[in-house]
Amino acid sequence: MSAPSNVFDDLATAGAWWAALDAAARAVRESADGAEALRVIGEGLNRLIGSRMFTFLRFDAERFEMERLHCTRADLYPIGARKSMRRGPWAETVIDRGEVFIASGEAQMRATFGDYPALAAMGVTSSMCVPVRHRGRSLGTMNLNGDAGRYGAREAALAQPFATLAVPAFLTLPGA
Repeated sequence: MSAPSNVFDDLATAGAWWAALDAAARAVRESADGAEALRVIGEGLNRLIGSRMFTFLRFDAERFEMERLHCTRADLYPIGARKSMRRGPWAETVIDRGEVFIASGEAQMRATFGDYPALAAMGVTSSMCVPVRHRGRSLGTMNLNGDAGRYGAREAALAQPFATLAVPAFLTLPGA
């Protein structure tokens, strides 16, 4: 997926993006708590792009599992919980190539996510999975989950710098 030539539709979008990015960078730079930095990153992206549920998942390559580091719906998706990853287009895109993966609509969501029934119950019909990468390796993913058609190349380009800001938390937060 290539980024659009101009991700900012207008000056208001550009201003909001810079303000959210600055707040997230400040949280990463100043907070001793990686979980707090992830929360601030998520809040910024929810204001900019929107989601019904926002989550960070760290990969465990040996077990081919993911561990949830942050979730705006921790009541349904507890922090520290683990789930198996699925092989296929999602893993090839996010883990192997380090590119954003977008699933939109029931067929793509069902084929990609084993927990699709729970996501559908929240009204989630689209997911944008942005890889959190460090030194050419995917450490995990930052997921925005919302309505079908909500996410595309523009949103992926807006989100990628925020995923990069999550690297210190992914490297320092203890595992479950």
